[in-house]
Amino acid sequence: MPKPNLPVPTSSFQVSNGGNQNREKKFGYLIYEVEPGFTVRLRKDIDPTMDPKKLKRIILNRVSAQRSRWKKRGYVEYLLKKKKELEMEVSVRRALLEMLNERTKCLNIKYRELEERTFATNQRLISAEAEAEGALAKLRELGDDIGSFDVTTLMNLLL
Repeated sequence: MPKPNLPVPTSSFQVSNGGNQNREKKFGYLIYEVEPGFTVRLRKDIDPTMDPKKLKRIILNRVSAQRSRWKKRGYVEYLLKKKKELEMEVSVRRALLEMLNERTKCLNIKYRELEERTFATNQRLISAEAEAEGALAKLRELGDDIGSFDVTTLMNLLL
């Protein structure tokens, strides 16, 4: 049975067993670089006579787990970046909203001023029309008294 091509260990170091203080026994690890950027740790106490297929499967599973962790880390970084971008967009839009609210207030004030001016102008127009009607009525009365004057002729004389 041919042995699979397994990577050569690049280094080894000592690590305590899960940080457990009760057991002081330390395990040594062999670090394999399977691909550029992908390393796998295997304890030295793994039986070297182990089936090569099983050893290969262990290594491939660890590589897959490491890729998965990297992918997850990349996705989390992407989400954090996206969060910052969205927060910036929210702050810009809030500032824009505040500016638009202020502009709306100014426009509402101008609108009320224009309404008041329009109302005052309409009131002056109504008052002027009433005065004109009164003057016209007086002219008619005077015209009836005089008899010979035509109202339109009198109006032409006044203008």
